[in-house]
Amino acid sequence: MTKEKKSEYTLRITQANRAELIVILYEITIDYVEEAIAAASADDIGSVSFSTANAIRCIEEMQNNLHFEYDLAKSLNRLYTYMKNKLRAAYISGETEVLSDVLDKLKKLRDSYDKIAATDKSGPVMIHTQKVLSGMTYSKDKVLDDLTNETAGRGYRV
Repeated sequence: MTKEKKSEYTLRITQANRAELIVILYEITIDYVEEAIAAASADDIGSVSFSTANAIRCIEEMQNNLHFEYDLAKSLNRLYTYMKNKLRAAYISGETEVLSDVLDKLKKLRDSYDKIAATDKSGPVMIHTQKVLSGMTYSKDKVLDDLTNETAGRGYRV
């Protein structure tokens, strides 16, 4: 994952509510699986292993946050286990045909959670973060983000 992508995800995470955090986690996982597919087509086994290992960790994070008092969580847990097994097979044996199947399932789940996130009107999970104003400044190529100066009220005061 590129440095710019990591920076973009970090910014989105600081401003996201609970449902949006799930969508972001799906997008990160999708990026890792897409990187693994691209690395496999370039015969870069080291990058395939690295990307699939990161995707597995993301899916494990999703699994760890399931609420098993709901029936849907049990179904999602089975699906996550299936995807992890397929990713492990690609990681160990180098068989990358299954990665596109995992990618399709992740995209469908992301789209479903994206619809749920659109209805979630709760505030951001993280508090005391800097406010970001997009579009306040421009560069030659892109719109820049401006962080408001709220650092005076952050942290400890002695």
